[in-house]
Amino acid sequence: MKLAHRYTILFLVVVLVSGGVLLTTFTAHRSDVTENAETDVTDRAEQMATFLDNELREQRRVVEFAATDENAVDHGSEAQRAILESFVETTSFNGVSVVDETGTIRALVTDDGPQTDLVGSDISDRTYVRRALAGEHYVSEPFTADTGNRIAVMSVPLAVDGETAGSINAAYHLDSTKMFSVLASKDVDASVTVESNDLMLYSTAGDKETITRQAALDVADWTVKAHYSKDAIDASTRQLAVFQGVVGLVLLGTLAIFGGWVYRAQILQINQVLGQLNALEQRQYDQRVDLGGGHEWEQIEQALAELREALTQREQMLLVHNRILRHNLRNKLNVIRSQTELLDAGDETVSTETTKIRRATDTLLQLADRARTTDQLLDPPEQDARVDLSRVVHDRATAIAESYPALSVTISAPESAYAACGAEIGTAIDELLQNVVDHAGPEPTATVTVVEAGEYVVVRVEDDGDGIPESEAEVITGDHDITQLHHTVGIGLRLVDWIASRYDGTLNVPQTGGTGCAIEIELPRAHPPDETAA
Repeated sequence: MKLAHRYTILFLVVVLVSGGVLLTTFTAHRSDVTENAETDVTDRAEQMATFLDNELREQRRVVEFAATDENAVDHGSEAQRAILESFVETTSFNGVSVVDETGTIRALVTDDGPQTDLVGSDISDRTYVRRALAGEHYVSEPFTADTGNRIAVMSVPLAVDGETAGSINAAYHLDSTKMFSVLASKDVDASVTVESNDLMLYSTAGDKETITRQAALDVADWTVKAHYSKDAIDASTRQLAVFQGVVGLVLLGTLAIFGGWVYRAQILQINQVLGQLNALEQRQYDQRVDLGGGHEWEQIEQALAELREALTQREQMLLVHNRILRHNLRNKLNVIRSQTELLDAGDETVSTETTKIRRATDTLLQLADRARTTDQLLDPPEQDARVDLSRVVHDRATAIAESYPALSVTISAPESAYAACGAEIGTAIDELLQNVVDHAGPEPTATVTVVEAGEYVVVRVEDDGDGIPESEAEVITGDHDITQLHHTVGIGLRLVDWIASRYDGTLNVPQTGGTGCAIEIELPRAHPPDETAA
């Protein structure tokens, strides 16, 4: 996979992971907002219930203290009236009454003063009276009194000599009491409702949909409900979404900018380097690259420029050398050969010497022809090339046998064996067979084997000559550099190695351990034409 594709996939993965993290974080924070609001509402309901419990307990203690005054049971006296008037004036209650043990009102004082018209009324059927006469300290459920006020009554028994002699009953006017006003919140989205058996005593709630939590009082059968507007929660969630969206855009924008910078500063630069290397491989030396973005890239650009100049100079030198071999030297050799033939025709005594000159000249002319082949190898190889090595071996063996009748060639090959190489592989086979002719004696024998071995095709040429020394074989295969002490006699086998390497193949010179020579060419295997078409 190309680096650019890997980078794109990695960048998309980073973007998706970052987006997933942002989405997960937003979902978690949104849940936190709702949970925090619900927790706050629950806590507020419990706090308000605790406040009302404490307030009612405190007021009940006030009533209990008033019940300890002995003048409270002195019915009809001025002292009893004074006690009740003082109680109304100094407490938060709106009225107070005293009933005797029969449940008859003996005294009644309200914010408007003594209410004598109700004195003598029998209220023994009222729950708060019955509970107090039974010895309980009781807070009644809200009800509508004879005066038309919605009230709640705290009743405490009056005791004389340990016996219940009546009760003192203090009343709240629920419509005007200030006890509930402290429950109101300055937060317009928060509201409260106080109920007793579905009877609303106090409420600041409107018609909006709210989150509601409730708590019950211990002192009275009252319920406090705390409310919080869902619109406010939704608004907080929207603000969170906007904030998360801005953060997400900033993050993704930063990633995009950083990713674009990395792509331009690294991936495109690498592509330019690869393009330059490919151009050099294709012998296109006029292409240049302009790499910026840092000192390291400038060093790479300089190194590529130096490599391009060096390759250009070396190819020019190689072309000059090849031209010398192909033209200048060949022309001179042709002149020498012509003069040799004239000498040979004019004087038979020099025939032996001229024959040696002619053979040497022919050898040098063959060397010039090989130089032309090396020049062709500089061109890029053909893409998707394939050759049937079995056919090539048969054709080349037949051709060389016609030129050298003394050569005996035995071939062992399958019907077809396709290798991923070009037609110049025929030149390599020619060189191997020519090597047998040149070095295997007057009656050379060659055995050529073509074998398909896994993903490779191997051509093995064996002869009965003297073999190749190990040191020279190392130079041929590139295992040892050419020096004054380590070198090859000719260009033929090196030409074979170049042709094999041109198609990702190898030239091997296995040591036989005895007489004879063995040389192998290993080339990548290719599919036959019918399989490729399928």
